[in-house]
Amino acid sequence: MLKLNRYILCFLTVGVLAGCSANSTTGPNDPKFDVLEERVTLNLHNLFQEIDHFGASGGFQDQWIGKWPETSKNQVAKLLFSSEMDSQGNPEGIGLSLWRTIIGDGAADQSNSGFFASNWFRETECYLNANGNYDWSKQKGEQWFLSKAREYGVTKFTAWAGTPPYFMTKNGYVFSTEEVPSFNCKVDKYDDYANFLADVLKNYENQGYNFETVCPFNETQYEWNSDVGSAQQSGTKASNSEVAAVTRIIDSVFSKKNINTKIMIPEAAQLKYLFEGTNNTSNQVSEFFNSSSANYIGDLDNISKHVAAHSYWSNETTSESLRQRKSLKTTLSSYGLDYWQTEYSLLGTAYQQGKDPSVLKEIDYALWLSRIIHTDLVFGNATGWSFWTALNQSTYGDHPFRFNLVLYQPNSNGSFHTDGTYKENKLLWALGNFSRFVRPGMVRFEVLNPEYSDNTSVENFMISGYRSTVSNDLVLVCINNTDNNKAISFKNYTKDFELVGDTFNTYTTSTINNLKKASVAYDAISIPAKSIVTLKGELN
Repeated sequence: MLKLNRYILCFLTVGVLAGCSANSTTGPNDPKFDVLEERVTLNLHNLFQEIDHFGASGGFQDQWIGKWPETSKNQVAKLLFSSEMDSQGNPEGIGLSLWRTIIGDGAADQSNSGFFASNWFRETECYLNANGNYDWSKQKGEQWFLSKAREYGVTKFTAWAGTPPYFMTKNGYVFSTEEVPSFNCKVDKYDDYANFLADVLKNYENQGYNFETVCPFNETQYEWNSDVGSAQQSGTKASNSEVAAVTRIIDSVFSKKNINTKIMIPEAAQLKYLFEGTNNTSNQVSEFFNSSSANYIGDLDNISKHVAAHSYWSNETTSESLRQRKSLKTTLSSYGLDYWQTEYSLLGTAYQQGKDPSVLKEIDYALWLSRIIHTDLVFGNATGWSFWTALNQSTYGDHPFRFNLVLYQPNSNGSFHTDGTYKENKLLWALGNFSRFVRPGMVRFEVLNPEYSDNTSVENFMISGYRSTVSNDLVLVCINNTDNNKAISFKNYTKDFELVGDTFNTYTTSTINNLKKASVAYDAISIPAKSIVTLKGELN
């Protein structure tokens, strides 16, 4: 009776509001959700996907910060990789469990890369030169971040290549030009590209790195065309038949050289390209994993059972966002595959939700990111989720809040800079609400909240649940996109589960907090307005 009284008092004191049933799409703070109590059910035995990782890409930027002085770059690495707590129990970093690194293409080694001068930071070195010699001291910055991630306990790595090295391409550049409409690699260099990838992965394996996957083709749906001198980024289009042909060669080389890393095909530019479309770069799951397809590669010894896509451009409406993820989930289940979301940042305008960016606060960007992570996990059954990019230097407009976990500024504008400054972004801590607590091997379980439909939940209040298979850890991630505090009660507490001490530790990201730790009784939970809160408890 004492707990019940405290529970009622909590609701009356904070005046929390919660959701009610609705059949139509709404926005945050719709009056129909103004009810006293939100009662959820945790179905701990109705299990879904096992989580492989939460990660981020070094992109093109870690090559620069990785060469900064130790004092500067060590603090950046701590934010990304540390799983330690400060003296008050607050996380010092977000504990990423995977790091995604680029296999450089050599644009930085060319006397004329064809890049626009201001895009120097996207030019990468290549371990291999045009004479066929390897220099494993190249990509020094990327290698520093790999080593630092491992030092912090990261055990999973993945690599990607945007294009073959420039000396293997048809036009001598790492981007496409008008005369190169498809895969920018000479046909007689396919074997060279396969051997290059194998040698890079073998070098990493010899250093003790566990590279789970490598993707030789990134966003093959896009043209990547540019005039020489105006290029902004490396990349190449490739048809499904070209991807399949080259992947068969890579598979053969990986077998001959005993490469442990699996080949992850495809890595689509958008989710929908995995399961629909009629052109020669789309419908890729069926194209590559349906045994009746001319491009079938599902039986290759070294092919990964993870397929990757990027969540950009998939969220213009809530209905379309959920449709794409539910369709992807259904498609993959038919082939025994799972989904890694390998790149997302706040491209486009959907994150504005109809508002002028000038009125948005930093927490609004973090709430949007959390929403995308939630939809990928809950409706797409993603087993891995990574942000693009961990590091970025853009300060234009509201870019500092959209495209990085850590914003950096070099001390001079060019590849010759020697140091710089950095600032953590609220996106860092929003990702940390997942990455720091939902650890590899945890399994997502069903959380029922009858007050919402799928659409209204995503637009207002979201909860996802995870449990360990090797301990009694229980984690809930709550995202409150409304202007009202939200109270949570559990309909099946004591009946189906109980917590040690009847208590959760809470970690709150809000306008004023970054994974701020507190503790709360299971029957006195209030999720603050405009916040992401992770609840961590131990099952009895």
